[in-house]
Amino acid sequence: MMLSTEYREYVERRFHAFCKAVLHNEVCNYYRERKRRTQHEISFEYLQENTSFAPHSMDEYFVLQYKPTNFVVNGQTVIVDSEKLAKALLCLSERWRDIILLRYYLQLRDKQIAALLGKPRTTINYQKNAALKQLRTEMEKMNDEE
Repeated sequence: MMLSTEYREYVERRFHAFCKAVLHNEVCNYYRERKRRTQHEISFEYLQENTSFAPHSMDEYFVLQYKPTNFVVNGQTVIVDSEKLAKALLCLSERWRDIILLRYYLQLRDKQIAALLGKPRTTINYQKNAALKQLRTEMEKMNDEE
C-alpha cells in the first residue's frame, strides 16, 4: 500500500506534536515533584548549623554483638566476634568445637580436617553435623532466654 507524501508528512507532524506534548508533560511533572520535595526536605547543612550535635546514628546490633573471644585450634588463633556464638561454642565438646572452627573459620575441607585429627572423613562429617545440631539448639536456648 503506497502512501502519498502529503499523508506521510501529516503523520510525521502528528508524531512530532505528540512527542513534544509528552516531553512537555514530563518536564512539568519533574518541576512539580522537585518543588514538592524542596517544600518537605531539609538540607544537612541547615541541620548541622542549627543543632548542637552532628546528625548520625549507631547501629546497636553491632555494638552489642562485638565482644571477641579467642579460640586456639591446631596452633592457630581463631577470633569469634559474636558473644552468643562464642558461648554456644563453649557448650560443645572440645573435639566438636575444633571441627566447627576448622571447617567454618579456617575454611578446611572435611578431608583436611580428617587428616589433621587422624580420623576418617565420614566420622568428621558425622561429628560436624552433630556439632552443628547441638550448636543450633544452644543458640535457640539463648534466644529463648532473652
